[in-house]
Amino acid sequence: MIEVEAAQGLLRQALAKQTKTEMLPLLNASGRVTAEAITAPVAVPSFPRSGMDGYAVYAADLVGASQATPVSLPVAGTLYAGDDPTGLTGKRQTAYRVMTGAAIPTGFDTVVKQELTDQGSQCVAFYTTPVAGSNYGAIGEDIQLGQAILPANFRLTSAALGILASLGIKEVSVLKKIRVGLIATGSELAPLGQSLLPGQIYNSTSYTVAAAITQFGGEVVFQTVCPDDPIAFQKIVQSYAGQVDLVITTGGVSVGEKDFIPQGLALLGAEELFHYVNLKPGTPVMAAKWQESIILSLSGNPFAAFVNFQLFYWDLVAHFYHCEAFALKEKWGTIVSGEMEAGRIRRFIRATYTDGRIQIAPRGHRSAIFHTTIATNCLVEQPVGEKIQPGSIVKIYLWPE
Repeated sequence: MIEVEAAQGLLRQALAKQTKTEMLPLLNASGRVTAEAITAPVAVPSFPRSGMDGYAVYAADLVGASQATPVSLPVAGTLYAGDDPTGLTGKRQTAYRVMTGAAIPTGFDTVVKQELTDQGSQCVAFYTTPVAGSNYGAIGEDIQLGQAILPANFRLTSAALGILASLGIKEVSVLKKIRVGLIATGSELAPLGQSLLPGQIYNSTSYTVAAAITQFGGEVVFQTVCPDDPIAFQKIVQSYAGQVDLVITTGGVSVGEKDFIPQGLALLGAEELFHYVNLKPGTPVMAAKWQESIILSLSGNPFAAFVNFQLFYWDLVAHFYHCEAFALKEKWGTIVSGEMEAGRIRRFIRATYTDGRIQIAPRGHRSAIFHTTIATNCLVEQPVGEKIQPGSIVKIYLWPE
């Protein structure tokens, strides 16, 4: 039985990092990972622009202006956002009416907001002495031409996509998705929508796993159920040879008569990476390499499988994309409710973390209870021999958001 960290390391060593890429429109690139560094092809703004509705002026022309001693200047014209400023030059002792976002004629160095004037259209009186550069957006104020914007292996957020759009970038090169196959094992599993026969349960775990994979940019290539038969398992995996990077199975990995996954892997000729990890729940978790794919076999218990998935999938995906945004985030916090007696094996407990405060889910230590997971956002690590109670300082693992 090996430690979680050692098992994670074996998985990383066995799966090659993604090098295949594709071009995607920005609207289709949310959550994807950049394949290359991106630099600014234009400056933002690409022209001097007004930050206010007001008047573009030379600040030096308004020295001494105040409410008591206003300074008046003729208005040479008006520019709205989107108007072409080509050929317009700001002259000393004149003003130009400009709206927010409008180009500022060359030469002017300041915009006085209209509330500090009499808002004249032919001639305008100024009631303030402005500071040069006020309300004036210089070329490249936001982004300089050639500036580094995003590194390679960056997970694209909505803000990142908006920045790329501001640069006129229509498409982005991203790494291709991790391709995952899901096999739920067990003759007791019934498909959704079908009435349960005595002794049957619904196939729920693969839906939990599939949703997490697709939510964070993965592709579920297939999702199927396999009876308790190693030959049937062998045939399913072989039928998708070369089409997936990772196969995730649930169930069939312990020591019962129907726990056939080790036999199925042997039939495939897969190389075992590990079987049994020092954690609870989900101790029997297993992994193997077959051809260029990883087969990660989770516990059959829904919550135990959930713990296995959280601890191994995200670390593997972070490696695959070379992007730490997918990895579980480690933090420390204080237990404010719930407790767990000391145990003889490293344990992971579902909980909710908010601003350093941790609440253990009601009945969170019972693997048979899964529905409380919906309100949680992390796993609490309970070291061997340590009791957890209110006031305990513990390490948690936040799953991706």
